[in-house]
Amino acid sequence: MRNFNIVFGYELKNQLKKKSVLVTTALIMVLVFALFNIPRIMNLFDNGKTAEPKQDTTLTQDVGYFFADPALEPEITKALQLTDNNLYASKDSLTKDVQDKKLKVGFVIHSLTDFESLWQDKDLESNQATALNGVLKSLFMSDKLSEMNLTMADISNLQNTQVNEKETIMGKNSTNNIILAFGLLLIVYIFVLIYGQVTSTIIAREKDSKTMELLIASCKPSALILGKVAASAVSAMVQIGGIALAAFIGYQMNKHLLPPFLIAMLSGTLTRSYILTYLFYSIVGYIMYLFLYAALGSTVSKVEDVSSATGFIQFIFIAGYISASFVMNMPSSSLSVITGFIPFTSLMVMPLRSALVTVPFWQHLVSGSLLLLTTVFLAFLSIKIYRWGTLNYGNKTGFFHAIKMALKSGK
Repeated sequence: MRNFNIVFGYELKNQLKKKSVLVTTALIMVLVFALFNIPRIMNLFDNGKTAEPKQDTTLTQDVGYFFADPALEPEITKALQLTDNNLYASKDSLTKDVQDKKLKVGFVIHSLTDFESLWQDKDLESNQATALNGVLKSLFMSDKLSEMNLTMADISNLQNTQVNEKETIMGKNSTNNIILAFGLLLIVYIFVLIYGQVTSTIIAREKDSKTMELLIASCKPSALILGKVAASAVSAMVQIGGIALAAFIGYQMNKHLLPPFLIAMLSGTLTRSYILTYLFYSIVGYIMYLFLYAALGSTVSKVEDVSSATGFIQFIFIAGYISASFVMNMPSSSLSVITGFIPFTSLMVMPLRSALVTVPFWQHLVSGSLLLLTTVFLAFLSIKIYRWGTLNYGNKTGFFHAIKMALKSGK
């Protein structure tokens, strides 16, 4: 136990005092805290003033009108809020101002269903004709409805009839939960890849520098492996804990300013059952992968060989990520259930399924038990491979061959 504490304390101190870890964690904490403070910052710039709506000048600014039927002028002038500067007495004078580029466009109104547009040059953003078309169509409909003793308000009321809906969700609302749940899954994905590589590199460096021979003479392999894995696990948890604390403080300070959909997403996803599920699968699965990385780090004699040796794990882990992506679309499918039982994929699949659907307790029991047993087995295996690796120098050894030789040497 004493040796374990020494190894654990030494490795944890080395990992946490790295500038890359400190700076990265601090930056992410500041970023997360700032994200929750965006509504507060926006309110500071508003100064309590409500912006006045801007009047649409699409059909009035640099636009001229000639009414071929003078009877239409009062109605359209009122609807468009035209001034004398917009009105022309003849088509010729309107055409001349368009040609001289005093106007962007000129309109000759024949009726509510017939008009002519005059352009000197027309660009892609010229939408005045489309806008006028909509206004005239609305006026035409209003006139026709008035002949039928109906108003636009009557039609609007009919079109805007609301159907009362009462929604009762007995299980999970995937609409609210999917974004946050997948974001939390990405955190596990990133930390496994980063700290797994760090763990295997530390072990390979010790072997490359012959430090392993000195360590194994004064300390049991089990204490060395367990101490290194525990240090990597705690280091990641400290980082995640700091980020979670920044998010919690930011949320508590600004929850009254946050949009309702964000409140619904956070409260709907971060239930007690989901948090416990996420923590169990993420922590145990993370430790399982660390043992696997540690075992593979023991099979190489040079630090340069670590990447090629751990490629096998990364392939398995990426397969788990792809499985989780599939679960997003079909969380209750047979494939989702099966991948939830496989220890190498369950750490990502089960938390995501738990956020989207109600997972039966027996599935959690089977999946969790398999994950725990696999973690214990890989811990035992990594200790065996580490002990065997102290005697094996030279070319990189295949993982399965290393398992065979480690188990044989332990007999």
